Amino acid sequence: MNMRWISIFSGLMLSLPASAAITERLGEVEVTDLLLKPYFLLSEPQEGEFKLGDTSVQMTWFMDKNFQSTFRIGPKTLRNTMVHFVDEADDSIGIVEGYGQFSSVYGQIRYGLIPVQYGVEGDWQERELFFPRSLLFKSRILPLRDIGAMYSVQHNGYFSSFSVFNGEGDSNPDGRMWYAAKWGWNQEDRLKIGVSGLTGTSKPESTTGLNDPIASVNVENEALWRMGTIYALWTPSQWKTLLEFTMGELVQDDKVQGKFSGGHFDIMYDTPSWSGLLRYDYLEPDTNTDLDIIKEVSVGVIFKNAKQTSWIKLIGTKRIEEGRQRPDDQLRLVWQLTPLVDTPVR
Repeated sequence: MNMRWISIFSGLMLSLPASAAITERLGEVEVTDLLLKPYFLLSEPQEGEFKLGDTSVQMTWFMDKNFQSTFRIGPKTLRNTMVHFVDEADDSIGIVEGYGQFSSVYGQIRYGLIPVQYGVEGDWQERELFFPRSLLFKSRILPLRDIGAMYSVQHNGYFSSFSVFNGEGDSNPDGRMWYAAKWGWNQEDRLKIGVSGLTGTSKPESTTGLNDPIASVNVENEALWRMGTIYALWTPSQWKTLLEFTMGELVQDDKVQGKFSGGHFDIMYDTPSWSGLLRYDYLEPDTNTDLDIIKEVSVGVIFKNAKQTSWIKLIGTKRIEEGRQRPDDQLRLVWQLTPLVDTPVR
């Protein structure tokens, strides 16, 4: 009896047209960002190493003009999980972006592992950067990507966005949410000014035992973090100027426990074949602690091919620390390769 049913079923399958056994594929899948960014870092005293840097690949599925989904694979350091939740960033390869997106005339919604897009620098992808991330990001005070949702809208040059996310870059043991918002105005890509805000709460379930150096925090107690940023980006011609300044505070036991601040001022002269760079970067991680201010002055030059798909960057950084000055100046040689040339690089 069993063999009879098997024979009938096999006959029916063979009688079906070949197309019936093939799942229909909807939409299109494209490689929307591809970046190879290896570098050699020479640091005092006489230390050197090669790294893959911000190398990553992004793919997007376009279902129609409203719906799409995106994921990016690269080192998990690109999530930039905040220092409040991990002592050492995870540098293994994995998914660093993965979200669905709905767009309409009323705005854009993203849901999943999203870019937080805090401030100007946090809004840029890695291939759009002239410099490495500034001290606020390198110290992991600010996040780059996290699991959550975002709504953004823009009209007649005005833009705003609001996002809610875990804050911990992955799972959320303490069950608390973080919130980021941005408001500003953009004049035909020549002038961009705005403000950003970020706030969230951490609990001992996620922080106990960590070495958090920011604002004299007690990691054994619940903490409320608040920060705000003002920024201005001016790109009148070949000159590009960016100013960002951030102030933040920590509240514990119903009082302000400590404060921190940071910012950077960048000047770039950009041509199709080469660019000159100058940056001043500043960070004070704890106003309650003396002699902890860090300053970096960076000077660099970039050489580009005709299509701007290949960049050679040479950037020297002088690090100035209050108190004891350690030999930790750096020279960075970066080769940035990407086949994508449609997006202006900042």
